[in-house]
Amino acid sequence: MVLINCQEGQIMKSLHPFFIFIQSFFIICVSSITVNAAEKPSCISLLHPLESKVEEIKGQGGIWGMFDQNYQVRNHATVTLKLDSKIMILIVRLNHLCATQNGVPLEEIAQILLPQLKARGKQLLMEDLINLGHLEEEAEKLIAYARFAETNLDRKLEFGRITKTIKGSQTFINRLVSIFKQIGTVESEKIMTDSKALISDIEKFLATDAYLVLADKENSEIPHSRYITGDSDAM
Repeated sequence: MVLINCQEGQIMKSLHPFFIFIQSFFIICVSSITVNAAEKPSCISLLHPLESKVEEIKGQGGIWGMFDQNYQVRNHATVTLKLDSKIMILIVRLNHLCATQNGVPLEEIAQILLPQLKARGKQLLMEDLINLGHLEEEAEKLIAYARFAETNLDRKLEFGRITKTIKGSQTFINRLVSIFKQIGTVESEKIMTDSKALISDIEKFLATDAYLVLADKENSEIPHSRYITGDSDAM
């Protein structure tokens, strides 16, 4: 019995460093996960500095407003308003990516149509939509959108790719800020030239960045129907 206890003591003694190692390794892993989780920025926190700069410029009248106050140039709106618009399109799409990183919530029309489609079927819902005043083609598009919206409920976006898109957008925002600060201090021709170049570069980015293209597609899929939502301004 003494021999057994002695052997057990030797075994426990030899295992003791091993248990210490396992315990230490576990603590390090947990600490590392906690630190990484704390350090990882959210999509919104990455976008906020860019959005704040754009909102600050917008609050002062945008490029159009500031240019109009400082230069007597006719027909500048075709450039200055376009630049303001392109920047806002970029911000809207970036916001869409952040808001739908883990799935696209149902829009109002999909919230109304999808339960009816499941409960009554396509044919009866088609008849209801036509009776409400929709053409058959319009009814088909509304039902197709409801199904599209359902498939998008669980679609995922890669955070790393969203981050890359946001960081890629920063250069355009910085250039916008630079143009805004130069208004009134440099010749109007330079502002026009820089604005046109920035518009062209933003348009290329909007058309070639896969996630921004996706954001545009998902937003453009949303139809309008005042007969369903009661929105008198819908077309």
